[in-house]
Amino acid sequence: MHSVVAHVHACTVFYSFLRVRIALATHSHSIASPSLRAADGTKPASQMGKVEIPRLGALPEIEVQALIERDRFPEGYALSFELDDVAYSVPMSELVEIERQIHSKSLEPTFRRAIDSWRASHPGETPRMLDIGGRARSGRQRSDDYPGCDVAVMDIRADPGVDIVGDIHELSRLAPAESFDFALCVAVFEHLLMPWKAALEINHVLRPGARMLIFTHQTIGMHDRPWDFWRYSDDAWPALFNEATGYAIEETQMADFMHIVPAHYYASHPHAELAGGFRSSSVLVRKTGAPRVAWPVAAGPLVKEMYPG
Repeated sequence: MHSVVAHVHACTVFYSFLRVRIALATHSHSIASPSLRAADGTKPASQMGKVEIPRLGALPEIEVQALIERDRFPEGYALSFELDDVAYSVPMSELVEIERQIHSKSLEPTFRRAIDSWRASHPGETPRMLDIGGRARSGRQRSDDYPGCDVAVMDIRADPGVDIVGDIHELSRLAPAESFDFALCVAVFEHLLMPWKAALEINHVLRPGARMLIFTHQTIGMHDRPWDFWRYSDDAWPALFNEATGYAIEETQMADFMHIVPAHYYASHPHAELAGGFRSSSVLVRKTGAPRVAWPVAAGPLVKEMYPG
């Protein structure tokens, strides 16, 4: 069935509303009857299917919108259509997996290869890694994923497994200069009041040539308020990591496409849910030297509320 589906552009479930849009691996104009069916062959009570035949040699697309029983999705449904008078049925579980493979990407494999390369060039040595905001808040100690590294976990709160307690905006006072070969920062940068200052502070504790992987969000709901300040596209990273701040960007990536579904109807944006964003925005950077700029502003006095996490 993968040979019929060329691309899953969207597969959105919002409460009981499903919208799935796929491109078909064919240039045929004879496409009909796209619809969603339950495992027993019945169709949802309310649904709408359409076929779009593009010009200039692009692939045709089908789209189905339906109200579904969410606890039966995706295993309990299949997408059906006719292609050149031949009936096809694609399990929704397959389409969800195809979409996941298309949109779920990560820079972590590249980061791990950089660590392996470091080990190969430093036989007998153990790389030091700083895990920024690495407290096992969700029950997972992420530093355990790097057993070949000497990992120091930093977090704003004391917790088992946390080695350095403090604010990243003041990191240069908390850790020795040029003491880490790698740094990892997952789901933290959106909570930093002044990420540009954090970039300078991190630079202070990284060794020349050190690499850092940052994962944050481009599109996601508000959380940990009032300490939820920023969202990042892949175009935002050069503002923080550049020659002046002492870095070179090696790679950026946005992944996990998300649709944004308004809670209210706005006549000025009648199709707002067709737009979207990405759950993740990541960047892999390398320290090239000391910063040529400074930001002598303390973050602490500017935020009155205690971090809620």
